Amino acid sequence: MFISVAEFIGSGEFGVVHLGTWTDGSADPIQVAVTTLNSESSESDRVKFLREAAIMGQFQHNNIVQLHGVVTEEENMMIVLEYMSKGDLQSCLIKTRTVTIQCQKKDVDLKHDLLSYCRQISSGLNYLANKHFVHRDLAARNILVSSDDVCKIADFGMARDMTDEDYYVASGGKIPVKWTAPEAIFYKKYSTQSDVWSFGCVMYEIWSLGHKPFEKYNGTQYLEKITTGYRLPPPPGCPRAIYELMVQCWHPDVNGRPLSSAMLRTLQKSDRNLLHWSTIVDDQTDGQVAVLGAPLSCGVHLYTDLQQMYIVI
Repeated sequence: MFISVAEFIGSGEFGVVHLGTWTDGSADPIQVAVTTLNSESSESDRVKFLREAAIMGQFQHNNIVQLHGVVTEEENMMIVLEYMSKGDLQSCLIKTRTVTIQCQKKDVDLKHDLLSYCRQISSGLNYLANKHFVHRDLAARNILVSSDDVCKIADFGMARDMTDEDYYVASGGKIPVKWTAPEAIFYKKYSTQSDVWSFGCVMYEIWSLGHKPFEKYNGTQYLEKITTGYRLPPPPGCPRAIYELMVQCWHPDVNGRPLSSAMLRTLQKSDRNLLHWSTIVDDQTDGQVAVLGAPLSCGVHLYTDLQQMYIVI
């Protein structure tokens, strides 16, 4: 196997990522993404780097980034992954939002595209759940997009094998607070159902065209909000069935959230059913609730019954 490394394309958890070419002598060369461990990395980082590769090597699914191989030479440790030319989903969504606003109209196919993203990520998440893996860092920034708009879950630096456990008790370190379920934050209990909570946040990112969940709040404010039962309002243009699934993902009780298999079944319903638009909205919105890319404040007036589902009076 021969790998040539070309231009820099990004940074990873433990080093830098370059575009590369992989040739194994039996087929035409293919483009790959090559993650190289920093030369100054500690032994602990080397172990984590190899652990991530070992985790990814177990997965074979169309919505999980594929591992091609690992180079373990002492001075040149690399993970070789399939190349996803459109980069991360969050950046793609922000570009889409910019175009949507500039054109002052929505693409008639955009909602179908967003629904397709949700379906694909849900399929990948269900695959991980069936293998008893918890990702722990599911977010649009960790979803990569191919040239033909296939979404694939990436970045398994925080993933854990849960085959013999109901949850993972974290030992410390940084966690993505605004994407993380309350039981994981307060009690460090991670499970496939905490990934379901995170998937609800990814759906919010998708339908808001790249806005982060609770982006105007700090971590403490986020915790105060969710513990009172507050849930993010739907992004403008988000169909009721999609927002209802988001809210179900954010159930305060772990056992109240849908299983990944149930989410996938819901998202596999017909486009017509899932994208049906409810016209029962507040009069203050001037129709902006139906427009993708409209100011997020418009969503406050949409599906208020679902927004208040977990608020205790």
